[in-house]
Amino acid sequence: MISAPDPLRGALALTAFSLAMFVSRSCGDAMLLRFSEKRIVMASALLLPVAVLIGMLVHTPLAMSVSVAVIGLLVGPLFPVAISRAGRSDPSRAASMAAKVSVIGYIAHLAGPPFIGLAAEAVSLPVTFTLVIVLATLGIGVAARERRAGSPERTGR
Repeated sequence: MISAPDPLRGALALTAFSLAMFVSRSCGDAMLLRFSEKRIVMASALLLPVAVLIGMLVHTPLAMSVSVAVIGLLVGPLFPVAISRAGRSDPSRAASMAAKVSVIGYIAHLAGPPFIGLAAEAVSLPVTFTLVIVLATLGIGVAARERRAGSPERTGR
């Protein structure tokens, strides 16, 4: 990928991300049998910023491609976990809660990349990625705090 032209590098990185996400989603059930949802979410929350920062700091096409693939592996199981938790948050409205999370997820999936691109053009890509990491970390913190304040964590795994 190092000698490939920029558009090809971008397409290959996106392919690596999508393939990695597919693999991690396909293995999601097996991971959930071995590890708790909380562990998977916390591991992703801790490792995602590291993967982004390594890709940005090493600043080579290969490092960015590997970083993007690792990000795909880490993000893959999060969406199914979010839908599952939403359904359990209010069992009498499980379908409605899962639908709300799905809508938010799909909006983020479709609108996120263009917004990141626009922000990167306005400031820079490293500043934009840093902002994304900070906002994601804040979101995870708020979700974890609400989870602690709400129903008790499931035991068992």
